[in-house]
Amino acid sequence: MQSFPRLVTSVARKDAAGVCSSCAKGGGRNQSTPFFQSSMIRSISNTSKPRQNVAPTMEQLRAPFQKKNSSTMYYAFSIIMGTVALSYGSVPMYKMICQTTGWGGRPIKAQGHGGADGDPAERLKPVTGAKRIRITFNGSVSDVLPWKFTPQQREVRVLPGETALAFYTATNRSKDDIIGVATYSVTPAQVAPYFSKIQCFCFEEQRLNAGETVDMPVFFYIDPDFVNDPNMKGIEQVTLSYTFFKARYDSEGHLKPYA
Repeated sequence: MQSFPRLVTSVARKDAAGVCSSCAKGGGRNQSTPFFQSSMIRSISNTSKPRQNVAPTMEQLRAPFQKKNSSTMYYAFSIIMGTVALSYGSVPMYKMICQTTGWGGRPIKAQGHGGADGDPAERLKPVTGAKRIRITFNGSVSDVLPWKFTPQQREVRVLPGETALAFYTATNRSKDDIIGVATYSVTPAQVAPYFSKIQCFCFEEQRLNAGETVDMPVFFYIDPDFVNDPNMKGIEQVTLSYTFFKARYDSEGHLKPYA
């Protein structure tokens, strides 16, 4: 009977020893538990941070297009303003170039044209040994201008360097006061650089009252260098043409486009 308690005690001790060794081994596994828990905490804590890849808002998407549209609008506005400025400046610029160079069949209207010292009196010396040039005149009006515009003389004959005076007559046939502007040209066109006008009514606003008739003078001469230019050989007749257009002004003289 005394041996049985001893057997139970020894078995209990072995179980205790086995439990302790298992606890010791289990204790090694429990040491890894804090690492597992910290990683979980880190993963959970990371999920609490705001996400980096957030979808852009509509304002952010529209911003580049709005900037591009603004730049396009500025460029278009600049082009429009430049075109308007060019349209207003083209007429006086064209007039200045044509009067200075004779380009496009426009007579020269520059003081001292052809002279070395710029003195116009030096150019007004008839070349007596040259053949006289026949100058014919032509006048016309646009379809919308109710004027009668004709030259008073059919032709004049001048020497190079000799001044001549011609007249045109304009009559307003309408019942309203009208402003007209005349343009001119010379044919043959290669004679234009030598056709110099001292005084004329071209490119100037001419206001005629209803039923009014006025005389318009043209004072001109052929430059003496005409006889020294081989390209002028054989040219014996020159035609000076004027055309009147209705100016785009109303009865009070205010700028107004045509309908």
